[in-house]
Amino acid sequence: MAVTKTPRKKPVADAVTEEKPTAKAKAAPTKKAAPKKAETADPKPKGKKAPKLVVAEETPVLVPEVAVPTKPEVKPIARQTAGSPTLSPLAQTILTAICEGRAVEFIFADADANAPRTFEPRHLTFDALSQAWYVWGWDRRYNAERHHRVDLLAEVNDVEGVGRAAQGPYAEGTPANQIGGWLGGEPIAVKVSLLKQWVFAVKQAPPAFPNFKIEEQGDGQAVVSFTATDLRAIARWCMQFGDGIQVLEPARLVDRVKQVGAVWAGRDRQPATPSPAPRPAPRQEAAPEPRRHESRPPREARPEREREEAPKGKPSKIEIIRFDRL
Repeated sequence: MAVTKTPRKKPVADAVTEEKPTAKAKAAPTKKAAPKKAETADPKPKGKKAPKLVVAEETPVLVPEVAVPTKPEVKPIARQTAGSPTLSPLAQTILTAICEGRAVEFIFADADANAPRTFEPRHLTFDALSQAWYVWGWDRRYNAERHHRVDLLAEVNDVEGVGRAAQGPYAEGTPANQIGGWLGGEPIAVKVSLLKQWVFAVKQAPPAFPNFKIEEQGDGQAVVSFTATDLRAIARWCMQFGDGIQVLEPARLVDRVKQVGAVWAGRDRQPATPSPAPRPAPRQEAAPEPRRHESRPPREARPEREREEAPKGKPSKIEIIRFDRL
């Protein structure tokens, strides 16, 4: 008899097949599938799947601190010269007096040549040509506006109150550095007309006198009006424009400008009684030119011709003298 052998199933396989449903039962509930994204205009080509990009988490890297050198601030190098534009202590004192409206006392280094004086500072300027500071204002020693070079001063002292040689009357509360030729004494109302080429220059410059006003006209000119107390200072300001200004008021300013203009022209050098003018010499008439068809004899032949043409007189007697032979 033939005996057939049936294959025996492995018990492990059975155990695996039996445990599968239990493993599925214990599995966590699956999440709902996310809705599919809308297809883009350019779909990816079918075939090989694009590799997924794996982004690694950035890990903080500790970098040692390195001191970065900073650029130093570039400062302008000041020239250490005698005419340095730095504000000197004397110039600083003058500038403070200008801002506070005070007068100061100037004491010069050369006291023999320049005596001390009370000064009303108005402008403090630095000149590029001479590389020096200058102060402009009213010098009460001469009762006129003056320029003074600051580096020629030895001291600049404050003046209490108005100071000496103050002109008046002036309004109460007037700054002490404006009571000289600007606000001290009898006020003079001035009105002038400036030509076109000077209007812009006057606008850019600081006002020369109190209550300084500029009114432009339609023809490009401008009418300037201000108040001052010193006629000489007003005349000097007006004459700096030459023929570019016309003085309208007051009448005494017009006369002052005319007098100075006459001196400029040199009229005062002429003598009071002018010498008589020399008589003009008598005119000598030229002889008419002879005509071509006429022949004119020379002047030397005229007397002989006149002798020939003269009338002949009676013939004189002729005596015949006979000589005998010896």
